Amino acid sequence: MVPEMISLPLVCLARVRRIACALVVLLGVSAVGTAAQEEQTAPDTALPEQIDVDTALRLALEHNYAIRQARARYNEATGALTESKAGQLPTVSVSAGYTRIDEGRFQRVGGVLFGNPDSWQAGIRATQNLYTGGAVSSAIRASRASLESVEAEFDSVLRDELVAVRERYLGVLLAREQLKVREQSVALLEEELETARKRVEVGTGSPFEQLRAEVALANGQPPLIRARNAYRLAAVELFRVIGVPAPENAEERIDGELAFVPDSYTLEAMLAAAMENRTELQQLEKLVEAAESSIELAKAGARPNVGVFAGYDVESVLPTDTRDYSDGWSVGITGSWNIWDGRATRGRVAQAQARFRQARLRLEETRLLIDAEVRRAFSSYTEAMELVRSSEKVVEQATESLRMARARFEAGGATQLDVLQAQVALTEAGSNKAQALHDANLAHLYLLRAAGLLPMPGEVTVAGQ
Repeated sequence: MVPEMISLPLVCLARVRRIACALVVLLGVSAVGTAAQEEQTAPDTALPEQIDVDTALRLALEHNYAIRQARARYNEATGALTESKAGQLPTVSVSAGYTRIDEGRFQRVGGVLFGNPDSWQAGIRATQNLYTGGAVSSAIRASRASLESVEAEFDSVLRDELVAVRERYLGVLLAREQLKVREQSVALLEEELETARKRVEVGTGSPFEQLRAEVALANGQPPLIRARNAYRLAAVELFRVIGVPAPENAEERIDGELAFVPDSYTLEAMLAAAMENRTELQQLEKLVEAAESSIELAKAGARPNVGVFAGYDVESVLPTDTRDYSDGWSVGITGSWNIWDGRATRGRVAQAQARFRQARLRLEETRLLIDAEVRRAFSSYTEAMELVRSSEKVVEQATESLRMARARFEAGGATQLDVLQAQVALTEAGSNKAQALHDANLAHLYLLRAAGLLPMPGEVTVAGQ
């Protein structure tokens, strides 16, 4: 027996068409959102010819992977909050089904089949929660606190990654200065060798002096080679932190000079600023709020749930009926209450309370850690300023010492070894000065980061620049 075609009522077909259209619209919006997200995750990697620190920071905002992942976590938390709010809104569901049963399972009396081998049903139902024991409101509060926590986390990640960019940028400037020092040292050694050769030619110098100058120059080449390599690698590391591949001759595209301008701070002001501005504390405070809301969410398991519903259903009827289908609406109220759940709710409440206590302890511990961090950063900054002043004075003294050693050598009051030693001392003083300037900038950077006062490159939000 071939089953006959089943015709749904026109009203059902109209509703089905509307639902299909809505699905098409949703799929289109989803496709547009996916395309926009793909565009966001694949930013343009065109780089400017010259990159200073501000340009490097702006590039990192677009390309740095940790920052982009933090933005994705924020979008995830936003979706979780939307999901939690859904408990306050009605839900609408559509159902449909068709069943074909073997006619052999039915009886025939006088050629009449008692039963309906073909049956179908379709319906739509709307449901609204009236009371959930505080589960929905607690979930919304917890999700909102979690979202604010993720936003604070994004700010922490942003600052940490921009600190890393500044660190690598200073590393490039330091490597460049160290290279200049080594190049200057080799130039001085080459000049000394040329002087020794001329003295040998005119008979006022010895071949030993020329040989010693050649050895000194040869010994100055390996540090120069290592300095060039360190310069190249420092530039590669900077572009890695920015989030883009290093271009050819990357070190030549970094613009800037290694300098330091000291600022005056007090320890008390830095400590107060840290407790007010550090986003790690803000993040943990929101996690404490979320953990506290989770306690009420766990307690909701012991409370009743009440909801209302309304629907419209269409289904097939027996062939003996005068119609092919029956339809109609229905409304009602539903409720449930777990009187005894084997103490599962009590266990969930105990877990939520324990997580709340842990969150508070982490907050108190982080306050202590930040206090120590600010004190260390302030002490390092004070030391760095003293080292800069000392290194600058030593360079002046080493430069004068080399001048005097050369003058005495020309006058016969000093040896060539004295001149070479003065050159080595000047090279070491120049290297120490470059290192001191680099360390002072880092110490200043770490102090501002510890106090939560690190400047941002323009207005930056979690959703983008």
